Amino acid sequence: MSTSFIKNILLCSFITLLSTSVQADVVDKIEKTFAVNDNTSFRLSNINGSVAIRSWENSTIKVIATVAADNQVDRDNMVIDMQQSGVEVSVETRYKEHESWRQNSHSGKVEYIVIVPINTNLSAINLVNGSLTIDNVKGAVHAELVNGSMKATGLASNSEVSSVNGSIEISYSELTTPLDSIVVETVNGSIKLSVPKLLQAKVEAETMHGSIKTDFGLSATKSFFGGHNLSGEIGHGEVDITMKSVNGSVKLLSH
Repeated sequence: MSTSFIKNILLCSFITLLSTSVQADVVDKIEKTFAVNDNTSFRLSNINGSVAIRSWENSTIKVIATVAADNQVDRDNMVIDMQQSGVEVSVETRYKEHESWRQNSHSGKVEYIVIVPINTNLSAINLVNGSLTIDNVKGAVHAELVNGSMKATGLASNSEVSSVNGSIEISYSELTTPLDSIVVETVNGSIKLSVPKLLQAKVEAETMHGSIKTDFGLSATKSFFGGHNLSGEIGHGEVDITMKSVNGSVKLLSH
């Protein structure tokens, strides 16, 4: 998780806490479609709100943003920026500048539903307050969350995902030739990684406060400073798998 991203999300989280109202009186829905190809990458950055990404057979990316705010002033303060540059499509939730931090500059939220071609690379999905779900996207996945859980099913390529406060559950439907690295990290939350039983991998797993379990005959040991760790090889060790949690269990399961 990059240092600059951490600084930005901590600032955004602090300002978000200034909002005490929970009733959204203004709701907008924005839809946009982008013509793309098989080599497309997608990026999304959101401060408040969940994101759901799934695939389809079309050669387009469709983004549906539902914007909710307490009043029209707060709604006007939120900008949904959607851009396409070459093979990359990017979406960002931005808040206009205010002269004083006392103003409720980050009230409201945006919920996203994104539909992408099946082989799209999710090159940067960054969320502050909100959960992430991914379904049947075969491209590479890079995601960073602060306050939210992640659940991804039907993955096939390299992935690097992390959360500060939230559990992570990932399932691979197949093991493809480009797959050589899976990295899953969380601070406060559990990790569950499910892969086909024919997996060939080098596995590194550790947790400070939790257990480690695998379906592949590998055993964890207790570390000298507390917690558990595991280091082992399954078959020919073709895929590097790293799983780390501070406060939570770690599971590597087969299906």
